[in-house]
Amino acid sequence: MSKLWGERLTAIAMIVVAGFFVTQSIGLPGTSGTFPLFTEWMIIGLAVIMLIRTYFTRDKKFAGDVSFDFSYAGLKPLYVMIVAIFYAYAVFRVGFYVTSILFYFLVVAMTGYRNLKVIGIAALALFPLLYLVFNIGLDADLPRGFLI
Repeated sequence: MSKLWGERLTAIAMIVVAGFFVTQSIGLPGTSGTFPLFTEWMIIGLAVIMLIRTYFTRDKKFAGDVSFDFSYAGLKPLYVMIVAIFYAYAVFRVGFYVTSILFYFLVVAMTGYRNLKVIGIAALALFPLLYLVFNIGLDADLPRGFLI
């Protein structure tokens, strides 16, 4: 398959998946569907631009065929998405904060980032900020599991 057709199929798949999530977000109560609807419509818009661009571009990066890389580095985005799916499920079972902390450190380890100072500083800033934004700023009712 050519890279051009690969780009087109990716754009179409993004439109279909985002369209599905739009249909799921429409029935959410109150204003809780606003952000998901906004992000999904933005994804659809960007995918349409991506699709249209494939018909007018003469970019050399689209020359040749698609090559598949089945190494860990090539499949790393897929692995991170799988972990994110388990994270979304675990949030309701274990609790938002505990699961988010575990998810953060697991994804950092999976991506191979090793600067412990930056990882620690980011965690020390991120998690109190999450608490301030969701609990104090938005007064959100975050999922609670057996561990807070």
